[in-house]
Amino acid sequence: MSNNIDNEYFCDGITEEIINALTSIQGLKVIARTSSFAFKNKNIDVRHIGNQLGVATVLEGSIRVFKKRIRITAQLINTTDGSHFWSNNFDRELSNIFELQDEISLLIADKIRENFGHFEVKEQLVEHPNISTQAYQEFLKAKKLTAQFNKQAILKGISILKNIIEAFPNFALAYINIHYAYNSMAAGGLMPVKDAFRKGENYLKKAHQLNVNLPEVYHSYGWNALNKKWDFKTASKHLQKALELKPGYSDAHQKLFITLILEGNLTDANYHIKKAYSLDPLNDLNNYFMAYNAYVNKDFSGINTYFNRCFEINNQFMVGYGIYALALSLQNKPLEIINVANTIPEIEGAKVERLIMTTIAYCLQQENDKIQANIDALLLLMESESRERVSFFLIYIYTLIGSYTKALDIIETGILHKEPLMTLLKVDPLLLPLHKLDRFNEYLQIIFERSNAHIPKKEAIVKQLFSKAQEKQYKALLIKVMEEEQLFLNSDLSLRILAQKIDINANQMSWLLNSSFKKNFNDFVNQYRINHFKTIALNPKFNHITILGLAYDSGFNSKSVFNTYFKKNEGITPSQWVKINKASLL
Repeated sequence: MSNNIDNEYFCDGITEEIINALTSIQGLKVIARTSSFAFKNKNIDVRHIGNQLGVATVLEGSIRVFKKRIRITAQLINTTDGSHFWSNNFDRELSNIFELQDEISLLIADKIRENFGHFEVKEQLVEHPNISTQAYQEFLKAKKLTAQFNKQAILKGISILKNIIEAFPNFALAYINIHYAYNSMAAGGLMPVKDAFRKGENYLKKAHQLNVNLPEVYHSYGWNALNKKWDFKTASKHLQKALELKPGYSDAHQKLFITLILEGNLTDANYHIKKAYSLDPLNDLNNYFMAYNAYVNKDFSGINTYFNRCFEINNQFMVGYGIYALALSLQNKPLEIINVANTIPEIEGAKVERLIMTTIAYCLQQENDKIQANIDALLLLMESESRERVSFFLIYIYTLIGSYTKALDIIETGILHKEPLMTLLKVDPLLLPLHKLDRFNEYLQIIFERSNAHIPKKEAIVKQLFSKAQEKQYKALLIKVMEEEQLFLNSDLSLRILAQKIDINANQMSWLLNSSFKKNFNDFVNQYRINHFKTIALNPKFNHITILGLAYDSGFNSKSVFNTYFKKNEGITPSQWVKINKASLL
């Protein structure tokens, strides 16, 4: 709610850190930043948002920064009917922002657990990064820039991150993001591979020295093993470790998808890209990879759906256009390739991409003069910074016109320089003619020497927190205190307060309710409240009190929650129930 653009980066970052904190909880689906932020500052019904993102609850609120203070309002809303599960206001000194992020994240985790069932929550979800709030604000701005597949934006982000490191040399996340930015440019052909890897490598090593347990470190090591070393097994190992540390890590699922699909493990790859997409469906990169997955699997409907969504979200997603041209070639749509090429915005790399795409279209149309003129123009670019990207697409152009030897010569050079784009060759359906050639298969053996990593999907296993005897003991004790002390009449009763009453922790209480009663916290407590309401509602002594008053006297603090729970349990409204049951007493 602040007018200053720098405050906007900062406030967005606070939201992102809360998302990241909740993402670390096993079993909790949390939509990632990109898709969540698509609804920022828009007056959209939460039911629509719930349908778009596939979620049961939405966390909504506002942030205002004024001088050295920050004010946050937050509410957790049911996407089925728009009712509020919880709301709160926070007013703090700006210097306490990291503690506030942790406080809010823990409160949200507790409220979701109370309403939906058991999962374990750590005592602390957000760690203080030991940098100033100003540097943290700059870091969030840089992250937004380096996440774009646009060279100018990435380089600007890297520059900001380097300034942060000068002031705070122990801030591991800045090093990680610089490495990731260089790796992204190498993978997308936006920078000479050797230069990108050389510049990025030391930043990754430094981040690893500073904090070995960051999921982002393992994510980057996995991406590095794939792009730089073509080590699919090690890449899979690191990415799985990142997911162990941060179960809802959309980017790690995304990179694991790439690792698996490139070596031909299509089934497991499909699982991981769908997981990444479910966590971040409005992310341009996830839509691009969904489209690539459809392309490899020859799903023409999926190809067009997801490429179009990708460019609707971000029409400057430069690395996607050439791959879309390949996918359209598979469908023999040269005119559509040219139409898409003409929609590319005028930014760096656009002319090269249009040249690549129109050449592919001419190959399909067999316009030999135009093909040769374009190939000559592309060959002139082989000394430019676009060399890796141009040479990669020349493989396809030469394959489409039947010049297999020239295509293989380029592959040989690509292997010599360890270019990341060479890893795409094995599963690409347009290159099937090359699979008949011994030389091509020899090259595949070199590229995929460290391959064949089969990653089975891990199902979440709920830990047994008590023995059978302990479970029975605590169940009896819980029933006793609920009935004798009527704890349910306290409208502020929480999972943590209830756990303290029988001397166990909140994780154990959540597990006990789920295992012994097959209920979440709210269902368990509200059943007691409803039973109490039914008792006093039929007592003539309370005839002067309204139904809503009786609900509040029973421990409810919300009319909508009371009505929802009552109808869910009884099948009729509270007033209908009272009328029917009072009549039966006459």
